[in-house]
Amino acid sequence: MTPDERTAAVLEQVLGLPLHRALGIALVDDGDPAAGVQVTVGPGIVNPAGVLHGGLVPLLLDVAGFLALLPRLPLDRHAVTVSTASSIIAAARTGDVVRVEAVVDRLGRTQAFLSGRLLVGEKVVATGQVVKAVVAV
Repeated sequence: MTPDERTAAVLEQVLGLPLHRALGIALVDDGDPAAGVQVTVGPGIVNPAGVLHGGLVPLLLDVAGFLALLPRLPLDRHAVTVSTASSIIAAARTGDVVRVEAVVDRLGRTQAFLSGRLLVGEKVVATGQVVKAVVAV
């Protein structure tokens, strides 16, 4: 399997997860999964105050982080989440499109360290970190 074939197969699995489909998670750029994901804040993902549910922040960071990491993983490796931390800075309101960007801060033999942020336009609404264990497929 080539790296591009692996990326396409894993991307289909990630975006096809029922939870991710239900949340409306989509790629920011169909040609570049590492560019991040986005979601439109709507009725199914808001809290009683009418803003993006805070519990989704780590999930969105996790997905974007994994997609940023995927092109750098050896073909015989996969990554699973070990820990996440996030901070909500501002509210994302109904109708807002939240873009999630992530970068690989460090990829070691057994762990990957990622950081990311959620944006509405150019406004940062949340930040976070994800640590993933790098495991054999």
